[in-house]
Amino acid sequence: MEKRTKHTYRTHLYEFIKNVLVECPNCGQQALVNTNGYTIFQPEAVNVRVVCTHCGYNKMLDRLPTRSNHLIIGAPVDPFFHLPLWLKMELGDELLWAYNQEHLDFLAQHVGAKLRERNGFKYKVKSIGARLPRWMTAARRREEVLRAIEKLRSK
Repeated sequence: MEKRTKHTYRTHLYEFIKNVLVECPNCGQQALVNTNGYTIFQPEAVNVRVVCTHCGYNKMLDRLPTRSNHLIIGAPVDPFFHLPLWLKMELGDELLWAYNQEHLDFLAQHVGAKLRERNGFKYKVKSIGARLPRWMTAARRREEVLRAIEKLRSK
């Protein structure tokens, strides 16, 4: 594990909303929300689908996100269908969650670093590195959070 990180203050949470792992609404097993290259910068390219390989559940997003049908980013649900995330675990009164393995890798890198350098990005308050809750980034909980991330990797 790296002792320092220099780039976690450049990354935004929406960068991880591709191929989100969720609980299938039909069978409760792991399913995948495939965003097919969707980005918040090109929202008209909607071809988002949730697919479960266990039971065959398959649903396509039928319309663009609007005020009544909005994206939820930053909660333990997928942004499109609002299904519960597969990669989540309670740590005491807190909930650790991630959209996918790439998100878990990022969390492990940021939490595991004993020195988190901003490299001139001290006012980047919308980056995920600046927005993680204190309980997750506190040195006293580092090992507990890293163990939980490893358990989620093998889920």
